[in-house]
Amino acid sequence: MALITLTQQGAVDAALLSQLNANFASVSKTPNFWVRPQASGTVQDGSYDKPFGSMALARPVMAPGVVIGVSGVLKEEFTAPLGVNNVTILGESEVPRQATTGGVPNGGGATWLSPSGGTSWLIRLRAQGWTIANIYFNNSATAAPCISILTDGTGDPPLDSDGAHTLIYNCILTGTDDGINVNGGTNFVRVVNTTLFGFSGSGDLAVSSTAGAGVGTLLDWRFINCKFFNNAGNITAGLSHATISGCVFENGSASNINLTGGTAPNYVVGNYFNIAAADFDPAGGTTGVTGDVWSNTLTDAIETGLPAN
Repeated sequence: MALITLTQQGAVDAALLSQLNANFASVSKTPNFWVRPQASGTVQDGSYDKPFGSMALARPVMAPGVVIGVSGVLKEEFTAPLGVNNVTILGESEVPRQATTGGVPNGGGATWLSPSGGTSWLIRLRAQGWTIANIYFNNSATAAPCISILTDGTGDPPLDSDGAHTLIYNCILTGTDDGINVNGGTNFVRVVNTTLFGFSGSGDLAVSSTAGAGVGTLLDWRFINCKFFNNAGNITAGLSHATISGCVFENGSASNINLTGGTAPNYVVGNYFNIAAADFDPAGGTTGVTGDVWSNTLTDAIETGLPAN
C-alpha cells in the first residue's frame, strides 16, 4: 500500500488521524533467513528447513534489508550488531502469543522469553530503521526492559550506536520491569498496534527513558492504536513533537503519562482513558507540556486541553 503524504499543519484532526493510521499497514515481508529454536539441528544455514537456533547464530547474516523470520520460542538476550541498519525481525504468526504450555513450547507462534537466570534486555537495538513485528515478549529480568533502544553516537551518519527510526508493530510486551526503554535521545520511533501490560511492580513503566550520551531529543515518537493496562506506569519520557493517538489507557496509574522535559507541541489526541475528569491532572499521574494539543475521551467527559486545564 502506498503511503499517503501528510501535508496538514497545525492541530491534528480526524482526517489527519485517519491518514496517519492508514500509513501503518501490516508488515508483510518474506523472510530471507529463519530462527526456529525448536526446529534447528546440527546443520544450520538459515533456511526454513535448516534454521538458526538463536538470534546470536543469525547475527552474521544480518545486513541492511534482511528479514529474519521467527517461529517458536526464543530464550535469549541479544544485542543487535552495531551500525547494521534496516533489519526486520518478523514473527511467523500475525497473532503474537506466548506459545508455551506449562513452560514447554507448544509449536508455532513467535515468543521471546528470558533465558534461565536472565538479567538483561531481550533485544537491544543499536542501528537505524529496525522493525520488530508480530512477537510476544516476556522478560523476567527485574531491572531490564523487553526492548532497549540505544543512542550514544553523534554525527551523520552516526559514529556510534543509534536506534532511531525503530518500528515496533503488532507486538505484545509484558514482564517484570519495563516494556520499552530508550537510552539516550533516540528519534523517530514508532510503536503501532502493540499491547504493553503487566509492568506492575513499583516504579515499573511500559515505556521509559533513560538519560544517555546521545544528542537526540526523543523527536517525533508515535504511539498509534496501542493498549496499555495493568502497568504501574505507562509512558514517562520527555517526548518532543510526538503523537499519541487511538490508544487505550485502561488503568489510571500514578504515572499514567508524564511528558515532563519534552518539547511542545505534542499531540495526545483521540485516546481513551479510564480516568474521571476530576483526576485527569498531574496529581493523578497525567502531565503534558505547555503548548501541547490534548483531546481525549475520559470515563465521564471528553477532555480538550492539557490535563488540569
